[in-house]
Amino acid sequence: MKQLQGTDAQRVVRTLDQEIRSRGRGSIRAVDRAAGHREGWWQHRAASGDITVHQLLKVLDHLGLDPVGFMRRALGAADGLELDRPRGTAPEIVAKAWDRLRSGEEGSGIGETYLETLDQQRYQEPQEVVKLTEWAADHVELPLLPRLLGVAGSALRLLILLDEAEHTIHAGIEIAELQGDRAAVGKLLQRLSYIVGDRGDRVESLRLAERAALVFLRIRDWSGLGKATVEQGIWLYHLKRYQESIEAHKAALDLMPESCPRYRCTAYQYLGLNWRQIGEPQKAMQYLIEAESVAVAAGIEEWARSKLIWLRARIHTDLGELDQAVLLLSVVVESFRDLHPGEAALATCDLVRVHLLRKQPEYAYLAATSMRALLEPLRHNKIISAAIGDLLGCSQAGLTLALVKRVQARIEDERKHRQRMWQSLRSRG
Repeated sequence: MKQLQGTDAQRVVRTLDQEIRSRGRGSIRAVDRAAGHREGWWQHRAASGDITVHQLLKVLDHLGLDPVGFMRRALGAADGLELDRPRGTAPEIVAKAWDRLRSGEEGSGIGETYLETLDQQRYQEPQEVVKLTEWAADHVELPLLPRLLGVAGSALRLLILLDEAEHTIHAGIEIAELQGDRAAVGKLLQRLSYIVGDRGDRVESLRLAERAALVFLRIRDWSGLGKATVEQGIWLYHLKRYQESIEAHKAALDLMPESCPRYRCTAYQYLGLNWRQIGEPQKAMQYLIEAESVAVAAGIEEWARSKLIWLRARIHTDLGELDQAVLLLSVVVESFRDLHPGEAALATCDLVRVHLLRKQPEYAYLAATSMRALLEPLRHNKIISAAIGDLLGCSQAGLTLALVKRVQARIEDERKHRQRMWQSLRSRG
């Protein structure tokens, strides 16, 4: 069972010793018995400052103390970070992970390789990965429980089960703190930033990425620091702080080795996005070419390749190269149709717009009517469905650039509305 180490272990044992002694006469002997050891066991723990996570949980259970609350009292919030408690009901894997940790059973040897495979599989089969992580909670090596919860939380995020995803990542952070695994805390904060970003709270996402970077800096994990810096750049871009985002991504490229092609690809991609927003499409294209080159080495998934193709199409549009833009946007729409219907709707709006710019309203109309297939998967979002309905309800002659712009704006406004709604809920506690 993993041993708490260093000053963290000493602070935990010191705080626990004070708690035990505050219970009065006989409390130390009662702890010895509860832990299943002979008299003097706790006195030795208190003197040496050594304790395993399993022993700690046994003592806390005997004292009736919540492990997470105790650890926050003993160590303070992780790096000064206060995390809002998740809403809703925690998914089954959270209870299974805590039960497994309390049991102290080492597991049947499921390790890093299996978790890496699940982490890649979640992009194509998130539902299946959620089931597999629930099964693996009883078998994974104990030190890898936080990593398993990270994979499960990211899969739940792809299923847009954000409350469940947040519960799962929080549990991973809490268990990683109990295990004294600072690297795992940093990686889980990174995953949490994307869940919060899906809520629309990009300021909080940036804060989480910054805290993750601080964790990696303190443990001298330069690769982790580079990745967290990429994520800071992503959230700065979404906050329209383009110059700061450029600085962050350039710094990240200096920090990350060539062995991190996925993150290097993202850094180049966002450099392209930033320069496009600034109004420099030629510079944007230069960085996009770099991203595409690295993407080949990274072996990135279809949805990520589609994002690069979409950016290339928009840059071609900016440069007036409309025929090329149409070909690329058609590929993007087809790719996103099943993967992400909301993105497919926005990409289709781009395609309609480019057809109109080419003075080909008949093709624009055909592209617009293809959005009918998106109504069913988007039926739960009334606002986006209504926006699509505006396009479907007009004639070829009534299809204008102004209308397409309004429809795109309504879809984007819906995202912003969800952001404001979520931030309001958080502020009310």
